[in-house]
Amino acid sequence: MHFYLHSIFVHMPWWLTVIIVAYALNAVAAVIDKVLLSKAIGNPAVYAFYIALLSMLGWVLAPFGVHIPQAGEFWLDIVAGVIFTFALLFLFKGLKHGESSRITPFVGALSPVFVWFFSYWFLPERLATGDLWALALLVAGSLILIERSKKSSGSGSGFLAASVSALLFCVSYTLTKYNFNHQPFVSAFVWMRLGAFVGGILLLLNAKNRKDILHTTHSAAKNTGWFLFGQVVGAGSFVLVNYAISLANVSLVNALQGIQYLFLLLIIWVISFFKPALLHESMKGRALLR
Repeated sequence: MHFYLHSIFVHMPWWLTVIIVAYALNAVAAVIDKVLLSKAIGNPAVYAFYIALLSMLGWVLAPFGVHIPQAGEFWLDIVAGVIFTFALLFLFKGLKHGESSRITPFVGALSPVFVWFFSYWFLPERLATGDLWALALLVAGSLILIERSKKSSGSGSGFLAASVSALLFCVSYTLTKYNFNHQPFVSAFVWMRLGAFVGGILLLLNAKNRKDILHTTHSAAKNTGWFLFGQVVGAGSFVLVNYAISLANVSLVNALQGIQYLFLLLIIWVISFFKPALLHESMKGRALLR
């Protein structure tokens, strides 16, 4: 048994190892996001803004290979980053109105289909027949984890926001892969973090967002430690996902989000068992089985 497991890990593609670790970290970040959005931060734009602000920390990698891109490359980097920030905004809106164990898999089930479509037409990437079947099975596995709850009055708006998020993530990931194909990894990554920051600044154009962002509530302030911890974990996940995208087919990387949901369900189950008041998630009986 030990030899068999050792053989699996030895022959596992490096990008697959990277993405498994990335999605495990992202599951932790997703749970923290849900708790803070439900308990401490009322406006999802506030959460998206501070994540966009922290994205500038990506510039610590600048000494390791950043260069001045051509005008066309620069604008593609910026656009990819801006779209990513707005994808996060709609994801957080979905999480605020729905359960993370349903909203997150819903986004993950739609995104690979969108990414495959866009990468087919705009990137020189083609999946073999076996890979297409694998993509279909991974998406189907994600869909199995989804149960639309009619008991929650906010579930409809949550899934609508999640659908917009999935589409925006798809565009962002496709542009990200294009940028990595035409620019060094570190350079493209750093400039796209600038784009994410620009997206955060654009959120300030809305008067309500500006008021909420500039006047942080006491509840949000006292949860700063958890917020920063979640962002450190999420940032680690984000860097690893981008690295995996630079190494492998973006459609397969995105489709493997089903791994994240296994970690997500495990974390939510543990929290629901020990701290049921922390998350309003249905993790018993039929809900857990599905």
